[in-house]
Amino acid sequence: MLDLSTQDAAGLEAAPRAAEAEALTAAGTFGAVLRASPEFGALLAANDARVADAGATAAIEAFGRSPGGASNGGDDGGILTAAQRAELERLQKAMYAVPTVATYVAATEAFGAVCRETAVVVSAQIGIDFAANSRSGGCCG
Repeated sequence: MLDLSTQDAAGLEAAPRAAEAEALTAAGTFGAVLRASPEFGALLAANDARVADAGATAAIEAFGRSPGGASNGGDDGGILTAAQRAELERLQKAMYAVPTVATYVAATEAFGAVCRETAVVVSAQIGIDFAANSRSGGCCG
């Protein structure tokens, strides 16, 4: 049996704080490396180009305003008529046909892949699902 009465209480509390500080320092270093990655750079550039492109903005807004579009709650659970669904698909194709939108979508997918690969590595090191335990909760993470 361990006799805790002989342990230095300050020392016991300092060890977890030191480990937490080390983890936070490593996370900061990781964040800096991730920010310097080509995938993140491509995502930033694609976002800047998309924001500056009036055609991309118009296509995104048109899609968002359509029945079933993002600003209308997304998929309406099959409530869309065939004509509404066809219009939604037409607007989506038009949106993805804008080069800056297509580049942004590809950059988002590439950066997401890096994040998912990273989560797998971290999960393997700690023995639990890192990504699932990093979410803040609610329906969307």
